Amino acid sequence: MRIHYRLAGPQDALAIGVLARRVTRRWILPEQPPSAVPPLMLGMSARVIRRKILAGQRFHLAWRDDGRLVGVAAMREDSHLFQFFVATRMHGRGIARRLWQRAMCDAVRRAGTHRFTLNASAMAVPVYLHFGFVPSGPLATSSTGLVTQPMHLELAG
Repeated sequence: MRIHYRLAGPQDALAIGVLARRVTRRWILPEQPPSAVPPLMLGMSARVIRRKILAGQRFHLAWRDDGRLVGVAAMREDSHLFQFFVATRMHGRGIARRLWQRAMCDAVRRAGTHRFTLNASAMAVPVYLHFGFVPSGPLATSSTGLVTQPMHLELAG
């Protein structure tokens, strides 16, 4: 099965939301307090995602030959990775690495970005460390109770 990569359009918002919520329920919510769930899931609704796409935020997508969305990497301001999901059954196939490389290269090309940031769930920290990110400080807790690890990556040059 081949994987195809492309930028999202507004018509992709529903599929992105379905994938993001499915992966979040499986891997992120078990480690978060109940107060963090509603605002986190609201940010993954098709309406919110469509609005972000129309506002110029870049969503890089990975699709299977059969038309099923299997990965998304979303970048804000060409420097902050704010959504990064790969379907559970597709882990270990290099999809995450290719999505990250596409999003990173796009930001470098568009804006000359050399510093990237993100707020990682505990489960995702090893993936980001593998990509070269390092912790930027202690765990952060949002006003809703969402716990994340701030991380950054500095490109040479």
